[in-house]
Amino acid sequence: MPAPLILAHRGASAAAPENTLVAYELAIEQGADGLEIDVHPTRDGHLVSIHDDSVDRTTDGRGRVTELTLAEIRQLDAGSGFSPDFRGVPVPTLDEVLDLTARHGLVLNIEVKDIYRHDAAYDGAAEAAAEAVLARVLAEQVVFSSFNHTSMAELKSRHPELTTGLLMMMPLHEVGAYARTTGADALHPALAALTPALITQAREANLAVNAWTIAPPFSPLPEEEQLRAMWAAGVDAVITNIPDVAVAQRAELA
Repeated sequence: MPAPLILAHRGASAAAPENTLVAYELAIEQGADGLEIDVHPTRDGHLVSIHDDSVDRTTDGRGRVTELTLAEIRQLDAGSGFSPDFRGVPVPTLDEVLDLTARHGLVLNIEVKDIYRHDAAYDGAAEAAAEAVLARVLAEQVVFSSFNHTSMAELKSRHPELTTGLLMMMPLHEVGAYARTTGADALHPALAALTPALITQAREANLAVNAWTIAPPFSPLPEEEQLRAMWAAGVDAVITNIPDVAVAQRAELA
């Protein structure tokens, strides 16, 4: 069985401002096999890499992403809130991340934040991301994921050549059979959902298992321990804020 992949969650986000090119480039330097990013649409229809549906937490600006233009978002400082050393680091576009993916031959997990489907601005966000990936002939390197499983089912129906994954915080009943109804290729569980039953059902359904860590204080376990539990469970990939630690742990297990 191949060694599990290591995808940097929002980049090397424990050491650099999340979802920025600085964090992505640091993850590459640390030996990550790829990246996990989040995308939201701007008011004028561009996709930017940012986790929240507003810019308040991670930049010096205020407002919902969907209410700001790309030009307005690009003027914001997405680095100083993490550290003064990163002053002036901008919010990147999906296009910039795809260019980075192509240059370095990375695996890229695009989480489409269209769980906010009550906002019509998110209609078509997954499709727009898919079109950008397909235009660059990067389908074999990209995995799409969302907590909005309907969105992933719709995307897979339109583009069967794309790889899709279902994000989950907690276990789902008969998850293998459920995932087949969406056409999914992978399950993306947090540790709380990474049960022996999930692994068994995923293998029976030929689904990859790409598990993700949760940074303190939102998890009672340190990320290092979460990673060790994921290796032991037999996952296909880990998605982590500390890719350097994951790289070292994987080397120990080899």
